[in-house]
Formats: sequence, structure tokens, C-alpha cells
Amino acid sequence: MFRWRYEWGHFAEAFPGVAGRVMSRAMSSRFSWMNRPFLAFLVMVWASPATSSADLTADIRVITQDKLLARARVGVQVIRLGQAKDNTVVASLNAAEPHIPASNLKLVTTAAALERLGRDFKFRTVLIQQGKDIALIGDGDPTLGDAEMLRKVGWETTTAFAKWAEELKRRGITDVNDVLVDDSIFDQTFAHPNWPVDQLQKRYVAEVGGLSFNANCVDFVINSTGAANVVRFKTDPSTRYINVKNSCVSGDENKIYLTRAGGSNDIILKGEAVGTTAQDPVSVTIHDPPLFAGTVLAETLQSNGVKVTGITRRDRTVRTRLLQNRNDDVTVLAVHETPLSVVLARANKDSMNLYAESLCKRLGAEVSLSPGSWQNGTAATADFVRDAGVAGAEYIFDDGCGLSKKNRISAHALTQVLAHVYASPNAPAYMQSLSIAGSDGTLQRRFSGSDLRGRVFGKSGFVNGVSSLSGYLQAKSGEWYAFSILFNGIPDLSNSTAKLLQERIVAAIDKASVQ
Repeated sequence: MFRWRYEWGHFAEAFPGVAGRVMSRAMSSRFSWMNRPFLAFLVMVWASPATSSADLTADIRVITQDKLLARARVGVQVIRLGQAKDNTVVASLNAAEPHIPASNLKLVTTAAALERLGRDFKFRTVLIQQGKDIALIGDGDPTLGDAEMLRKVGWETTTAFAKWAEELKRRGITDVNDVLVDDSIFDQTFAHPNWPVDQLQKRYVAEVGGLSFNANCVDFVINSTGAANVVRFKTDPSTRYINVKNSCVSGDENKIYLTRAGGSNDIILKGEAVGTTAQDPVSVTIHDPPLFAGTVLAETLQSNGVKVTGITRRDRTVRTRLLQNRNDDVTVLAVHETPLSVVLARANKDSMNLYAESLCKRLGAEVSLSPGSWQNGTAATADFVRDAGVAGAEYIFDDGCGLSKKNRISAHALTQVLAHVYASPNAPAYMQSLSIAGSDGTLQRRFSGSDLRGRVFGKSGFVNGVSSLSGYLQAKSGEWYAFSILFNGIPDLSNSTAKLLQERIVAAIDKASVQ
């Protein structure tokens, strides 16, 4: 049986910030998760004067009086983290008031998934032979064929499928009938009803299925062919799953538009493109990810010497029959395994919405023992937050990534979640999934010119009218803080200024720690 494990070493090559740079300058000078017991990290507290709650709150209040926030709703909480949950609130501003968190919700979804699924959890996508058919059984893994991630380790989107074709031929299987897809680990509501319908074609609003492929997008590489001529294009993956109507022409500007009719895979490519060399890929989402994955598998088998004589179709009974040993005419051909740590990092460091939603639904499936859905996934997340000590009035969960504006959570609830994980055995795995200011992920360009770079570990968030920043700070004093800063109702096109105000608040925490 061909088995592929997307292990830590492979992911470290693709995203060195997760492995190598996680030992930042500030952290490596004091402790190492690699060569000291992590408990030592939890009990390290350097002697320093206690942070004054009144003074820090006053400083934060001054910062939030900026004219940008004149009509905004603001929630801030800062906790000094101690031993065995002996934590101290050192600043609080409207902290119990629920706010729209944007992508800061990913901090909660990933924490809940990590606690419930466990650090050693692996997504397992299985390929089986069933008579003359083969079946692809999904486990909710969002990494399969993720071009952005795979190209950094020298793989193409279809490399795993091509290796499977070689395994089939090694077993003497040179033709198959139907290609079945079993996506029963999740429900079949692929697009969340509260996501912006005018953005469903965009990469960050990809549909969510029990089987995914290339982040459930097709990537277009455009080549212009001379003034006013219709451009040529290639897609990754190359597939018949989509129908493309191309009216994009060579012109003086790069204004390339890719749209998709709702509920279909009819793609419209229009606008204009500059130059005669390949541009950066432009992505468009697809509809029905599991059938997309199955179609590309069938096409890859065919192009690698395994003839497919039938069709690609859905069968949501294969997984159950396999688990219950109800079909003796089954051979496991290949398994694709992805550690939870890889998915956590893509969700938090890179803020991949699909990854967070896959975790949400996979958590729901694990807890409910039924197909994962936004209903049972968010319910399981709510149970986790309640168990972390947060009152139900402080949160409402509608999805896993924060794209829905119906999500609500307070700054207090977010810091409680951060404190809960900090005091748990999952702290190293969780910390490694966070973006490091000035180093990687969505915080790579944050805190410019500040010595806070390398000492802030967290998650940014943005949707129209909302800007947020939550995470951990290792202060100059050596103490650790959990913080959450939520701005709602900010003017359009003001997120860059909102980010600077958030960074001023974090700097005030750092300064207060040594006063």
C-alpha cells in the first residue's frame, strides 16, 4: 500500500517559520521547546514590578480615543499569565462586550480542534479498490493538492495522484470503471449561507467539502498575445471540471477578472492583461469540491496510464461500509496522511479560511459522530469556550474562520481561550501555529521598526468595518501576556491605521511590564 504522510519535516521545508523561526530571538534566549521541558516555560516568571491595571487601562483608553475610532466599538483585555492558571487581568476596556472578531475567530476554532482531536491527530484520505471501481474516501483534509504549499517542497498539485497511479500499475491495475468519492465525513452544504454572495468566486471564500483539492480553487496563469488579442491561459490543475468563457484581451493594464456563476463551474475570464510572459496565478473557486477532487483524480490516472472507463460519481456509503467491514471485496490502495499541526499553521499563520472551516466541521464530526456541519462544529466550539470559563452571553459562533459577520465574541472570551491553552499540554503545538511578528504569516510585516518583532505571537483579523489583533506577548520583563484588541465599526479603507493603533496598545503593555 502506498502511504504518504505530510510529516513535520516536509512542512518545515515549505513553511520554515513554523519550525525554524518559531525559536525567535526573544524566545530562544530564555527557553527552548525542543530541548527543555515545556513546563519550565510555564513557570518562568522574571522578577519585575507588577503591571498597574489602572495605569495600563488609562494608556489604552488614550490610544483608543484616536479619531479613527470616534464612532467605533472597542473591546480590549490584557491578562498577565502566571503559574497554573494564576492569571491577572491588567487592563480591560469593554472586555465583556461581544464584538465581530473577523479572523481572530480562528484562534478559537484551532484551539478547540487541537484540544478535542488531540496533538497526534492525522487527517487520513484513503484510496480503495472496490470491485472494478476505485473510491476516494475523504476525512476533511484541506491540504490535498494545495499548490501554494506543495510547490515549496517540489510537488505539483497532482503529484500525490500521479504516485497513486504508479501504485495501481505496480499492482497490475491498468483500468478501472467508476471513480467514487465519499465525502460523508462532512455535510453537503458547501458554501456558508452568511458568507458574502458577491465574493463566492474569491479564494478566501472557497467552498468546504469532505474532500478538498488545491484549496478548492483553479489557478489561472495568463499569457497575453499582443495588443487587443484574446489572451491564452493555462489552469492548475488542468481539468475538464470547469467550463471557461474567455474574453480577456492583451492591453495596457493588468485588470483580470475571474468570476463563476453561483452553484456552477462556468467560469468567465475577462478584462485585460499586460506583457507576453506568464503573470502570477489568479484563482477562482469551484463548486462541489469532492467531485472536483474525484474528477482530477480520474484525469490524472488516465494521463498516467490507468484507463478510466466509467464516470466520477458520489457514493456517501463507502466510508461506513469500510469502517464496519461490510464489504469483503475491498483493497486499500493508498493513504494520504496530514498531521493536525500542518492544518493549524495554515489556518493561523496564513489565515486560510478553508483550513479553519475544515477544522470546524471535522471537530463537529468528531463530537457528534455524524457528518460535520457548521451547526455541530460551532456547537462543539461553543462547548470548548464554555469549558474554558466563558459565559454564554459573550459569544455567538456562526462559522469557523470569522468570515460571517454573525460571529460575536468578547475580548475577555478570547483572552480566556488563550490563557486556557497556555496552561495546557497543547501550548507548544498551539504556539507553533501562530504568526510571529516580523517573521512569518500575517504578522510578518507588522510592528515595523519595533523590538516587539519576534516577541508577539498571534492572529490578525479584518473584514469590512472590523479590525482585530489577539495573541501572546513575551514582554521585556520576561513575563507572558495574553491580549485581545477588537475594533468594530471602523471606516472603510482604514485598516492600516487601525493596525498601528493595535500595535501601540501592544507596545503599551510591553512598556507597562517594566514600570
